[in-house]
Amino acid sequence: MKNILLSLAFVFCVFSVEAQEGYFSVKGKILSADSLQPIPNVNIVSELSRYGTITNQEGFFIIKSKTIDTLWVSCVGFDTREVPVWRDSILNNTLIIKLIRSNIMLDSVEIYPLPPYKDFIKDIAKMPMKKPFFVPGVSRADDAKRIWKRPDMESPPSVINPISLIYKRFNKQEVFKRKLQRNRKKFNKEMEKIGADSLMIPE
Repeated sequence: MKNILLSLAFVFCVFSVEAQEGYFSVKGKILSADSLQPIPNVNIVSELSRYGTITNQEGFFIIKSKTIDTLWVSCVGFDTREVPVWRDSILNNTLIIKLIRSNIMLDSVEIYPLPPYKDFIKDIAKMPMKKPFFVPGVSRADDAKRIWKRPDMESPPSVINPISLIYKRFNKQEVFKRKLQRNRKKFNKEMEKIGADSLMIPE
C-alpha cells in the first residue's frame, strides 16, 4: 500500500511539473495527400520545445510540445510543412497531417543516335596519336618498339628441322609474335577501308 501511494505521488508530481512548464504530448499521423497512405521516417521538430521525433512504419508519432507551438514536418520527396498546434484544439485527438509530394523539374536531356560504324572508325583515325603511358614495374620499356617495329623475316620452320618446328609452335614469344602479326593485319585492313594509309603498321 505504501508503494502504491508513493507511485501515485510521483506520477502526480510529474504531471504537475509538466503542466506548470506548459508542455503536452502531441499524438499524430502523417499521410500522403494523394494516396492517403502512411509515410514512415518523417522528421517532426517542435519549434519552441526543441523536441524532435520521426514517424514509425504506420506513420504515427508522439512529440512533446508547448501549449502553443509549431511543428516542422519534413520528408524526402515531400514539401515541408509548418503545422500550428495548441493544447485546447487537440486534447486527446490524433493530429492528422497530409504531405504533398514535391515536384522536381529535371534538366532537359538530348539523345543522339549512334553514328554509323564507318563514321566512328573515321573519327577514331582522326584522333591525334599519343605516346603510350607506361606504368612503372608493369610496362616494359620496349613495348612501344615491339608494336611499331617491322617483324624480322625468318625462314619458316619445316619438317627437316623438327626442333625448330616445335619451338615455333609452343614458345610463348613466338606465339605472341603470331598474335601480333594477326592483329596488325586486322588493323591495317580497317585503316585501308577508311583510307588512313598513314596509320597502317608495317607488317
